[in-house]
Amino acid sequence: MNRERITISFLAEDADIIEHLQQIKTERTISSYIRHLIRQDMLGNPPINDLEKIAEMIAKKLNNGNLNISPIQETPTEMSVSLEDKLIINNLF
Repeated sequence: MNRERITISFLAEDADIIEHLQQIKTERTISSYIRHLIRQDMLGNPPINDLEKIAEMIAKKLNNGNLNISPIQETPTEMSVSLEDKLIINNLF
């Protein structure tokens, strides 16, 4: 099997990405992680960055497990999520 090699460079301001990749390396190879992300993108399943969609997906999964949750009563006027939290949430899906 022939292997194609591609080099990816990161800039100084990408320290958060580099740190995330270092953490990923403890669980799997970076190559498999990137291949998975690319396949998800090709299938039209890019990472979800919309918190409302994430909440809906979580509620749907909980409901499928026969768990009852009450609907959201009020929507916060402003929500702040750190980059680290976004990366954690994206890794859940």
